[in-house]
Amino acid sequence: MIPRSRLRSANDRPVRGDRQFVLYWMVSARRLGWNWGLQHAAEEARRLDLPLVVFEPLRVGYRWASVRFHRFVIEGMRDQRDALRGSPVFYYPYVEPQHGAGRGLLEALAARSALVVTDDFPAFFLPRMVSAAADRLDVRAVAVDSNGLLPMAVPDRTFTTAYSFRRFLQKTLPDHLPDLPAPDPLKDDLRPLAEGTLAGVLAEWPMADVDELLG
Repeated sequence: MIPRSRLRSANDRPVRGDRQFVLYWMVSARRLGWNWGLQHAAEEARRLDLPLVVFEPLRVGYRWASVRFHRFVIEGMRDQRDALRGSPVFYYPYVEPQHGAGRGLLEALAARSALVVTDDFPAFFLPRMVSAAADRLDVRAVAVDSNGLLPMAVPDRTFTTAYSFRRFLQKTLPDHLPDLPAPDPLKDDLRPLAEGTLAGVLAEWPMADVDELLG
């Protein structure tokens, strides 16, 4: 089970159990193990008896975008693809061919989803992006904190000195150390996605050919 302190509702929409799958929108915790967000998505997929889709997109038109960073992300996509080959989990890597090409893709996936789970990351443009996207969806969006040993929601004040934070951490952290994410949250059975479920989406927003992108 995911500690409640790591879960945050990003909107007030309902879970729609009559839809086709649970969607994990991977935006910062780009890994298949030790990932609270992916674990929560997998647990919810099992609870709802639905397939799991892992959607890992990469935008291209943001400030400080760089070839070096994008290559790192795409290499990770290749690893994710290889690890999930033959798995019932449907992995969907998407790289924008040009700025804005991915507009509408998340909404198209969410319209088929019972629940959208994503990463709760406190920096860069990601908080604004997740908040704005969640407001546009008609289905529940949950952001999950996979950032460190101490959940971000636990501190009850702003610390003005390193000393005060250390004192807080020494008192508080031991209670959270037993809570660790699963090394392989996808090892237990999940339902496969029915063939053709995403045919229309994939026709409009083709899956990234990571081998071609990496040359």
